[in-house]
Amino acid sequence: MTDMNEALLERLEYLEKCLHELTSAQDIQKLQQKYFRDLAERNWDGVAEAYAEDAVCDIRQHGPHQGKEEIATMFSTELEPVVKSRDGYMLSSPDITVDGDTAYGEFVWHRFVCEFRTSFGMMRIWGPWSEGIYKVHYRRIDGVWKIQDLWTRVVRPDHDDDVAAMPEGAVIGGGYQPSQER
Repeated sequence: MTDMNEALLERLEYLEKCLHELTSAQDIQKLQQKYFRDLAERNWDGVAEAYAEDAVCDIRQHGPHQGKEEIATMFSTELEPVVKSRDGYMLSSPDITVDGDTAYGEFVWHRFVCEFRTSFGMMRIWGPWSEGIYKVHYRRIDGVWKIQDLWTRVVRPDHDDDVAAMPEGAVIGGGYQPSQER
């Protein structure tokens, strides 16, 4: 083989690797976007379908759940009964690194809350929002990208850890204090 042929072969291998990484990153973005749309539409079966059979899911204060079946049960028993509002969601800032049949990605998400449960029913108010981050490991299984390990937390304006540490009766963001504390 001539030096020129070797150089062309190396170049071709490099381009194939780049194409594989770009195509994989695009497929992962599509998977994450569908996951997010299913979440927004409260399609819990669709959300669970994005996971590998042996996946781990750690969503906010729900703690880690392992295995697609346990993850699906968490969505149907912990989220479905309480998450009823039709909020707006936005997924942005993907940062994906592909390594063969595995990948790692981080995404920023925003939730725009528009409905609040009151004693009179649901009340629509536009304005409140939260920002979170997804940190996700992916695995390609039989040619299809799946979520292997997902971790997400709210980071703004009130971090999940700060909210979890709040004393009983406290108001997120300060709000109004009970009269005995004024």
